[in-house]
Amino acid sequence: MSTSGVNTAIQPQETGFDPDARLRLEEHFKSLIERKQIQSASYLLSANGKVFAKAAFGQLKYTDPDSVYKDDTIRKIASVTKLFTATAIFQLVEQGKLFLRQSVSEWIGEFKNATYEKIQIWHLLTHTSGLQADPGYFQEPYPRGWWDMLFAFEPETEGPDAVTDPEELEKQRRSTWIRSLLSGQPLSAPGVEWSYSSAGFNVLGEIVSRVSGIPFEQYVMEKIVKPLGMNRTFFDIPEELHDEVCWINEHEKNRDTKKHDRRYSPQRAGGGMNSTLDDLYRFGQMLLNNGTLDGVKILSRKSVEKMTTNVLNSGIEGFCWGGRIKNFTYGLGASLTGHDDWLPVGSFGHEGAGRCKLLVDPQHQSVVVFFVPSNLDWCPESINGTQNIIGSGWL
Repeated sequence: MSTSGVNTAIQPQETGFDPDARLRLEEHFKSLIERKQIQSASYLLSANGKVFAKAAFGQLKYTDPDSVYKDDTIRKIASVTKLFTATAIFQLVEQGKLFLRQSVSEWIGEFKNATYEKIQIWHLLTHTSGLQADPGYFQEPYPRGWWDMLFAFEPETEGPDAVTDPEELEKQRRSTWIRSLLSGQPLSAPGVEWSYSSAGFNVLGEIVSRVSGIPFEQYVMEKIVKPLGMNRTFFDIPEELHDEVCWINEHEKNRDTKKHDRRYSPQRAGGGMNSTLDDLYRFGQMLLNNGTLDGVKILSRKSVEKMTTNVLNSGIEGFCWGGRIKNFTYGLGASLTGHDDWLPVGSFGHEGAGRCKLLVDPQHQSVVVFFVPSNLDWCPESINGTQNIIGSGWL
């Protein structure tokens, strides 16, 4: 049922964490697996730069009941990718190549119009741009993503309106997804309300690519992942590691094993990375250390402070899949712990669909990572329940 690669340099009680809470956490995961609410689970708890608990449970492959999920299993991290995108943006800000109040239209010409020219980079980082929210965000019964309109913006290659110039054809193909995203009216004026938009982070990825001069994914791997020694973190998982990847359905398997032509696709900046407990711990510890890990500086202290401090004006609302939250709080790329959470105010991180979470808790000098893969649309116990058990464990 479980594999426990616990690499404990210290014991839970030495950190101020209740050992009984760890037992409750593991029983919680086992119960969710037995009730088939999740396929598997893994977690890592650390304090003061040392891991004191780590374990894994359940099934690795959805097709193989005997396959074992391990504590070094590779798993998609979905929207946790957004923290890497925000890190890339802040690196470029620190280099003087970008600034947060800069108009997106200065880098992407399709935004140069009366409808979208007021959107600034910080609006994208805070989900207040007014760009289309993720499908199902408003609990619509038949959600549709902006990518469903891609076909309407593909350049004509035949007929009287055919684009014949090769350079112009290439340019239009590369901007098809941007024009599709900007079709129709925005949800709101910039800075007025919080609407979770992965598409907005894809735009940030495009900006990273244009500013740096290298593809977004290459930038993240070379400037963030490799310097941090995250050796099992990828956008595209090497074929030789496919046996070590957790899949919960055929769609995930096909995504990782089949070749995809992404020349004209959006940057995978809103989601798309894969990682492990240990690798995400290293990334989280870098943030907890104000931008540095093992002598390698990824960000300045000031950038980490900006990323993890509420920047929204009081009165901004967030709908959050049916729940209207007044006075929403959010950092510049990082989600922040609220007063109704069991982790201390000041904690930050990000959740990923499918599902996983990275949490950084400065009060306890702790980094928490957990994966709870599930083929169910939503299981609040696997995210909220897990977070509350961990938060309640601090003595």
